[in-house]
Amino acid sequence: MPPVGKANAGIFRRRQEERDVKMWEAVVLGLVQGAGEFLPVSSSGHLLLLEKLGIGEADLFFNICLHLGTLLSVVIVMRRSLFALFRKENRRTLLCLALACLPTVAFALLFKYLAPSLVDGAYLPLGFLATSFLIVLAEKFSPAQTRGLSVKTGILTGVFQGIAVLPGISRSGATIAALRLSGVSRPAAAEFSFLLSLPVIAGSALYEGTELAVTGKLTDVAVLPLLAGVAAAFLAGCVAIKFFLSLVRRRSSLPFAFYTAALSVASFFLLY
Repeated sequence: MPPVGKANAGIFRRRQEERDVKMWEAVVLGLVQGAGEFLPVSSSGHLLLLEKLGIGEADLFFNICLHLGTLLSVVIVMRRSLFALFRKENRRTLLCLALACLPTVAFALLFKYLAPSLVDGAYLPLGFLATSFLIVLAEKFSPAQTRGLSVKTGILTGVFQGIAVLPGISRSGATIAALRLSGVSRPAAAEFSFLLSLPVIAGSALYEGTELAVTGKLTDVAVLPLLAGVAAAFLAGCVAIKFFLSLVRRRSSLPFAFYTAALSVASFFLLY
């Protein structure tokens, strides 16, 4: 029998290792959420794939907090565009943002209650493949002549965003594709997509948080890993937004299509 001091030291080391692993996972998940939310690669698809591979676990409260981290990154990075929405000359943009939310909510509830297996990622590889298709479609078939936002464009963008509730289909990729196919320029499409994430993320967090509170399904979450994950999501979100806004002014998004296509094949063999 080992001395008590050594036994206690061993227990402490094991607990420290467990805490380090959880901290490491929280940071990885936060980075993936923050970057994947704004790059056209699907954050939900990546998080689900990591979960299937044993990194992280299904914890709705933790995921809500990660989304709030990305929400804060949009507020900070896009603050000038956000405040400008309330000027008289930007009323159309504000109206389009509001209209885009309506079909998004309708599709989200439709999938949640009528096809929950789809939301759970039953066809994750197809979701990644759909993202690739949307990116190629937007890059190759967008009108040569750009035009401004319209009511029709706002609603169409909301429909595409609603479909992106399915894991593997990128929200930013889908919304930017809808905007580009409607003739909106790349920079304007990316900016609108990022601004549109604000009501979507806030509304989703409020809805799911209320559901957790009402059903009493709140789970115990270690504070330090949670804070580390949220901080990672915030920082990754800030970098991703700035990077992508800069990228779309100079280059196409086709490399992301190749990446999600490869991920579709890889996830098919990993999951099935």
